[in-house]
Parts: sequence; structure tokens; C-alpha cells
Amino acid sequence: MRILLFALLTCGAFGQTPQFPPDIVSPEVLARRDPLKVDANHYRLDFENERVRVIRLTLKADEAVPMHDDVDAMAVCIQECHLRFTEPAGRIQDVHMETGETRWLWGDTHSAKNLNTQPMEMVFIEMKAANKGR
Repeated sequence: MRILLFALLTCGAFGQTPQFPPDIVSPEVLARRDPLKVDANHYRLDFENERVRVIRLTLKADEAVPMHDDVDAMAVCIQECHLRFTEPAGRIQDVHMETGETRWLWGDTHSAKNLNTQPMEMVFIEMKAANKGR
């Protein structure tokens, strides 16, 4: 511990940034768990360009998708949507949307389960970057 503290102080005194071994935290740990890669059976890419990505989620009654990382997105319910989102810490949030309803969803990490007795379908419109002119 003293050696690490000494190294940090020494580097700081000479204006250098200490170089830590890159394998302390592997890139896989920090990588986003993209829903399309986590569960290609339920998520489908509908459209993508430099500004937006549109993905579609289809779940049969009582089906679920595993833990994944969503970004901020506009959600459009195509077929009645009654989902239970469960965060890694166990917090649960139920979302119910009628067919045709839209809602802004903030990005977070969660699993999702269809609570409906019928299949559900939802489209997520993810913004990639601010619109900078035409």
C-alpha cells in the first residue's frame, strides 16, 4: 500500500499519469450489455443510422429477457405492454402501456418480463447524437 501511494505521489509531482496494468478491470466488465447481443431471440434491429437505432422487443406471455443495459429511448407500445423491470439490486418497476402509447424510458440495467397473458411488442427508438443541422 505504501509503495502504491509513493508511486502515485511521485508521478503527480512530475506531472505524469501513473500507468496501471490494463487487466485490473477487463474491458468485458465495462462493456455495455447490448440487448441485441444479450437476447437476439426477443430483440430485433429494425433501423439504424448515425443518429438513431430502432430495436423491437417481442415477448410471448410470461417470457423474459435477461439482464442488459438500455440507453435512454422513446418506447412505443405496438401490442399491449405490461412489463416488469428488475434491476440488479432487486428493485422492481412495473410498466403498463396501452397499444399505441409512447413513453420516454431512461437508460438503466435491468431484466424484463412480460406480465401479460398475451404476447407483447414494443419498439425502442434510441438517440445516438444531437441533431446538428441537415
